Amino acid sequence: MDTKLFEDYQKQMVDLQKKWFDAWTEGFPGWKPPSDLSEGFEQTLKLQEDMVKSYLETQKQTTQMMLDAQKQLWTEYFNTMRKSAESVK
Repeated sequence: MDTKLFEDYQKQMVDLQKKWFDAWTEGFPGWKPPSDLSEGFEQTLKLQEDMVKSYLETQKQTTQMMLDAQKQLWTEYFNTMRKSAESVK
């Protein structure tokens, strides 16, 4: 096999991968490739931490809304039952 042809093929593949990676990373504003592995690890860890914090905060708010709705439902139920009991007297 011609080594020049193989080298050209490898160069084209590297260029294609770089273009694809650059296009993909444009979808993540503010993200830049890490300069070393420890920086990449720290960025990944920070992203995961932020995602978990956001999820937990959303879960907390959702749970609070559900509890408030249940409290209102039961308060209205007992008030309605008291009113209906008064009308029977």
